[in-house]
Amino acid sequence: MQVKPTDLFNITTLSYPSLAGNSVFFQENWIDQATNQYYSRIRQLDRRTRHQTAYGHDGQHDHAPQVNAAGTILAFLSQDADQHTQVFTQAVTGGNATQLTHERRDVEAFEWAGDAAIAYVSSTRPDTDSKFPQAVTVTKAQYKLNGAGLLPEDVTTTLKLQKLSNQTGKLVYASTDGFSLGAVAPAGDQAAIAYEAKPADPNNFATAAAVVNLTTGELTEITTSVPGGEFSPAAFSHDGQQLLLVGKRNEQPNIEQTDLWHYDIASGELTDATADQNLEIGGLIVADTQQGLSGRITEFVTTDYYLSLGFDHGAISLYTGGPDQPLTPLVGGQRHITDWAVGPDQREVVFTSSNLTTPSQLRVFDLVSEEETLLYDPNARYARTHDLVAPSEFSFERAGYTIQGWYYAPVKTAKKHPAVLYIHGGPQAGYGYTFFHEMQVLASAGYGVINVNPRGGLGYGQDFTAAVIGHYGEGDYEDLMMSVDEAMKLDKTIDAKRLYVTGGSYGGFMTNWVVGHTDRFKAAATARSIANWISFYGTSDIGYYFTPWEITGEWTGDVNDIETLWRYSPLAYADHVKTPTLVLHGEQDQRCPIGQGEEFYTALKLRGVDTKFIRFPQSNHELSRSGLPNLRIVRMQAIMDWFDAHQ
Repeated sequence: MQVKPTDLFNITTLSYPSLAGNSVFFQENWIDQATNQYYSRIRQLDRRTRHQTAYGHDGQHDHAPQVNAAGTILAFLSQDADQHTQVFTQAVTGGNATQLTHERRDVEAFEWAGDAAIAYVSSTRPDTDSKFPQAVTVTKAQYKLNGAGLLPEDVTTTLKLQKLSNQTGKLVYASTDGFSLGAVAPAGDQAAIAYEAKPADPNNFATAAAVVNLTTGELTEITTSVPGGEFSPAAFSHDGQQLLLVGKRNEQPNIEQTDLWHYDIASGELTDATADQNLEIGGLIVADTQQGLSGRITEFVTTDYYLSLGFDHGAISLYTGGPDQPLTPLVGGQRHITDWAVGPDQREVVFTSSNLTTPSQLRVFDLVSEEETLLYDPNARYARTHDLVAPSEFSFERAGYTIQGWYYAPVKTAKKHPAVLYIHGGPQAGYGYTFFHEMQVLASAGYGVINVNPRGGLGYGQDFTAAVIGHYGEGDYEDLMMSVDEAMKLDKTIDAKRLYVTGGSYGGFMTNWVVGHTDRFKAAATARSIANWISFYGTSDIGYYFTPWEITGEWTGDVNDIETLWRYSPLAYADHVKTPTLVLHGEQDQRCPIGQGEEFYTALKLRGVDTKFIRFPQSNHELSRSGLPNLRIVRMQAIMDWFDAHQ
């Protein structure tokens, strides 16, 4: 059966797995066509019988399930009667869920603090009772955020501790500068948070970490030895004496490898545990099906043994290590481990994973025998009944780097067929061994699909990531052009006269750049792109700092350097464009504002280029991954229709 855009409604993904005796709890995510909404529910799987039972509050908004260490109570987030996100609890043995928190605004995150209390974060701000629109006063350099819009400046973020036996939470810590909850010690006596080191300085991008005493509210800064660093606390040891953090020194903007750091509570010593390893901790694989992931990166198994996610050459795997041991692969293979948790007996790891032809599975790995077992595949029938393509991997050497890519051959063979170069965003990201619905749609429609990781992406070391800085449209462009040549060597039936190019964000920038520098492609589709660095500088939510980071490699930049900004702007080469180009953009995109698409479309239209502009209402930079489902389908179909019309 052909893979279609509407198959988004037939794919289920899993996240937030946790073990409790013979039970596995997990979150099941799906998209509902009738309501045009994303939903999630909590399921319990009996490992002996494989029987599943529904848990949760309403079966649609239940998410972030966590079982306490004793394995007796399940806590999770869901909506109350006023549609505010609250913490709910439910006995592992079943029964009705009970609302625990009663905050006036959403609970943003929570963690168990021992077996009988919850630590959680929420925000408060003054109510506005006016029925008329109000003016917004801005005083900060970064005053908006993609997906959130304008950022209010009168917000107080609070950390509270609530016992299961109490009706309200006790205030532990509050800040008007904001912070995020990273981890809570198993004993429930301390929490670790991350926050902007110098929020009043718009040119300081350090993120510090601290430990908060949950009894007294006392805060102890723990990253002062690396004052410019960017840190996120991730996991306490079982005795609460060690803390793992994910971070970097931030000595160079936006290119440094993310490492795993170790903090000793007693000595106050902070150590980069993976400084000597060429491994990106965590990682970011470009994909379009995963939803509702916990974001867990590392966790202690014992006091001298921990696990961590690492991203290397297209794979996100689980690695094992310790305070005095380097990380080594443990649960690997050509796949993407999307979420995971260590069991309460420290013998097993339960995880969710994806690969190139599998959207999502639930598995368990025995840490002693190193045996792995498949527990649940919600998409098994879908995979059996649809023509999913297992792409061919290829690589080539160019200008000192090994470039990795994947080629999806079209489902139906033909003497000659078209092919699409699909450029990923970032550029600090990468394609990998994960399921990508849109690539399968294109292959099922008769297109070969070329995915490649040009210089500038993640998973190949810091030098590889840094190679694009100050060189946008240079070595990366040549990598992309050579990847098409390599794909044509793999598949002799690719029609050189029917090559197409598309991409979003950085991929949109590169699509704009490509059509301004070559006539090789029959048509192009550029999405959520950058066309003009000069206007991007002051209109993007990250423009004033991302622009110098990428164009000059400096922390800050001068918008008056018009010559350099214009030289790297695709709009500067609009006179050279002959390729029919479809422009797609979300109207609420704050990352690459819609003005970028408007400028590029207008330039092409006035120069007589065959072009069309599709605007997506209520859509931000995440349209292709988590936008309104009906518009995601319109977007995919529009790209194929454009290419079909230019055969």
